[in-house]
Amino acid sequence: MAIAFNCPYCQFAYRLPDNLAGKQAKCKNPDCRKVITIPVPPPAPDAAALEAAALLALSDEPLKQDETPPAEKVIPVVCKFCDHKWTVPWAKAGKNVLCPNPECRQLTRVDEPKEDVPDDWRQQKTKLPSLAKQNFEKLEGVQDAGDAKNVHSTSLVQADATGIEIEPRPLKNKLFIAFTVLGLIASIAVGVMYLTNRRVTATDDRLMSDARKELDTAATDLGPVEFGLCSALLYAADAEHSLRHNQADRTKEAHALLVKARDELRKQPPGPVRNAIAAELALATLAFGGSDDLAKEQIRYRWQPDETGRVTRLNERVRTVHEELRQTLSLLIPADFEFKASVARRLTRELAKNGQATLAADLIPLAMFNDAERDEARAVVALEIWRVDHGSELCRKIAEELKAQFASGNIRGTPFPASAQTLFSLLATDKAPILAAAPPAGTGPISSDSTVLAFTGLHLLGNKPDEALQLAKRGATPTIVLKALVLCAEWSTNPGAALEEAHKVVEATKGKREVTLLPSHLLRLSQLASAAGKFDTAKVFSDALTDDGVKTWAKGDAIRWRVQAMPKEKADESWAEIVDKTKAGHAWGRLWIARHNAKLSHDLSGEKKTTANWPSTVHPFALAGIALGLQDK
Repeated sequence: MAIAFNCPYCQFAYRLPDNLAGKQAKCKNPDCRKVITIPVPPPAPDAAALEAAALLALSDEPLKQDETPPAEKVIPVVCKFCDHKWTVPWAKAGKNVLCPNPECRQLTRVDEPKEDVPDDWRQQKTKLPSLAKQNFEKLEGVQDAGDAKNVHSTSLVQADATGIEIEPRPLKNKLFIAFTVLGLIASIAVGVMYLTNRRVTATDDRLMSDARKELDTAATDLGPVEFGLCSALLYAADAEHSLRHNQADRTKEAHALLVKARDELRKQPPGPVRNAIAAELALATLAFGGSDDLAKEQIRYRWQPDETGRVTRLNERVRTVHEELRQTLSLLIPADFEFKASVARRLTRELAKNGQATLAADLIPLAMFNDAERDEARAVVALEIWRVDHGSELCRKIAEELKAQFASGNIRGTPFPASAQTLFSLLATDKAPILAAAPPAGTGPISSDSTVLAFTGLHLLGNKPDEALQLAKRGATPTIVLKALVLCAEWSTNPGAALEEAHKVVEATKGKREVTLLPSHLLRLSQLASAAGKFDTAKVFSDALTDDGVKTWAKGDAIRWRVQAMPKEKADESWAEIVDKTKAGHAWGRLWIARHNAKLSHDLSGEKKTTANWPSTVHPFALAGIALGLQDK
């Protein structure tokens, strides 16, 4: 006969042979492992005891109930999940307990056993006297226990009368539940953000679409040339807006808009405003460049053609920034050298910051400059690369190539390559030809323009801005002085002094017909003054321009530089000084006002209401500016 019992500590079930009765052993349950004593089974009843029990049952004396204390009684339980068997104390009747099987641990309800007492026909199942009359009459307005059919679950919990015993939840389960809830919340948040961004994107796209429709409607008020220039500007803004979505299909759309902008400019006659818009288009083209991973996803383009020898698929067109920029820069070939040099400096700085100095050195001199200008252009680009990276070997390579080219003594070009002399002196190029003599001592005028320009640049790059400024003022003509001062303002960490000197030159030449200041110099000085926060000085430079189209562009472009210099200040409509509201420059300035204010407020309806009364010729640029401003951060 086997001994069946449960561990008194963890209720682990055992069934052991009789010869182990009374011995001690450790519980097998790994969560328990306490020392337990194997119980001695009770002796089997003999025949005499059985006969006495039968006589007692037939006697007239009432049966005695089992006097075993309730705490010592047990109830057998079988787990409905794993069929594990064990016993629990009598007090657990009707309650839920955890299965002791460590591989199960599920809640199982304990059956309520019947009292182990035989029925006695001699006793009625009532505590009342046998002849007692039961009163079932109820008093009015009184509720007895029989009427109470439902008890609120909260009351049961508060009274601990649910009959369910819940063991503490393991930490692993709590963490699982917590992460599940957090994941659900995160999913909902992402969904809300996706729907919100999708709605905002749809709204922005609608703004751009409405801007195009309004501009087409205003075509007759603008005239053919200004409509073409404004159309190119709007296509460029739309391209930037589409590209910012960082999606392959939107990048393809952005490229199509970039092509439309170029095509519109090609249709227009060469001129300063056309050149200015082409320059902005070239700078915007750089935004298409990206990493190899982005290029594979077709979200951005490779900077230069792939030289790995990868075989392209049939009809596959691999676009690069190199090719797109080449096509855009070709629009600038008719522009004057000073304007192109300014654009080359800006482009080179941006490319070098993106690790694409080689692209700048290889492409810009060839794509934008003619043969006579190319030597000076290469030196201009090399100096800008040096400003970004003093240790660049590319600069030395360009210097050596120019030295070899000039070795025959056949040095020519329009303009004369004064920047090449700056490059040779800066890098101490061995056995380089002398292109410009050192400036003579004193403060008097210097007849050699090349000397003024070459050594002004050398002083600036040698961190001697005061010497550079004094040398620039020694130019023989106002045009050379202004050109050297432009370089001082461009390269100085504090351009204020150079701008003030340029201001004096412009005022001194006002009304003198024999002196002609280059519009390219005045336009660049207006940009630099606005970027430095000297808005009154910028106005002096723009007012000095004689062509209304260029003057309007300078005033409109000054707003772009002004909002960048004062990013927290709301732009005022009065900043767009009207020279001619039908000019592309005025539309350009209005676009920057709307864009900046939308960036600050991110209030679509408010900004639309503010710009609702703008002239019909510039209102399309209000919509485009708002769309871009909502994207800005």
